[in-house]
Amino acid sequence: MPSKSPRAYVLVLPLLVLGACSTVPTAPAQGGAATPAGWRQRLIEPLTAPTIFESPVIDTQLRPMVMLQTLPNDSVFTGGDVRVYAVQARYAVNDRLAVIATKDGYVEFEPDAGTDETGMADIAAGVKYAVVDDPSSGLLVTPGVIFEFASGDEEVFQGNGDGLIRPFVSAGLDREAWNVLGALGLNLPLDTDEESTSFDWHAHVSYEVIPAIAPLLEVNGITWTNGGNAAPFDFEGGDLINLGSTDAEGTVVTGALGLRWNCCPGISVGAGYEVPLTDREDLFNDRITVDLVWSL
Repeated sequence: MPSKSPRAYVLVLPLLVLGACSTVPTAPAQGGAATPAGWRQRLIEPLTAPTIFESPVIDTQLRPMVMLQTLPNDSVFTGGDVRVYAVQARYAVNDRLAVIATKDGYVEFEPDAGTDETGMADIAAGVKYAVVDDPSSGLLVTPGVIFEFASGDEEVFQGNGDGLIRPFVSAGLDREAWNVLGALGLNLPLDTDEESTSFDWHAHVSYEVIPAIAPLLEVNGITWTNGGNAAPFDFEGGDLINLGSTDAEGTVVTGALGLRWNCCPGISVGAGYEVPLTDREDLFNDRITVDLVWSL
């Protein structure tokens, strides 16, 4: 069956925000302010792998996003699309501590081989704390921990197992127009029969070529260290899906090119295109990610 023009969905967020931002006056920059707004101007939000690539910035924000992922033609599904519509939320308790909700949303799974399914994703939430927060040197280091609840719908490969615990650490370095971000994390399922175990790493480099517009390059890697016993597969589901495959061990690395636009004070829009860099690609043929970051 032909696709329902899924790539058109990724235009929704930037078109909506374009009109809103055009009516907001630009406030003069307050250089050197050690506030969440100041860090928002210095360290931009990472774009890809949004459920596991967490920013080191402590702030209060809402982040709606749309992801369109296509499935490889040589996969068990012989191609197709996965679409995700989600909203992340973060609340800064103080300058160092934030409560974060990193995974939720609605999933549309439309394989070429098999039936179309829709359902809710698992919910993940936790806390992060900035142990190093030095705006004068542009350095921020923030560890945290997230718990993912097995709350989603099995029809879209969610809701399996008893949840998982995810410790992570992220860091950012600002060098005027240059931004460098990095993160490391572990996914530790409570039921190792139903879900696979993995660690992941992420890197981001961006450069503000003109005021408020920064092209970016991101690389994401996931290494599956132990498989589960839930599915007789030699592949896994990446950052969104944990199949508990029996032969999951191995690594998938993806790379993305994108852009983030700080369209008006407190609001930025990002868009990026991501593809596998390794021979192993699992269910990842390519992905378009579009988000809107609204810092409150």
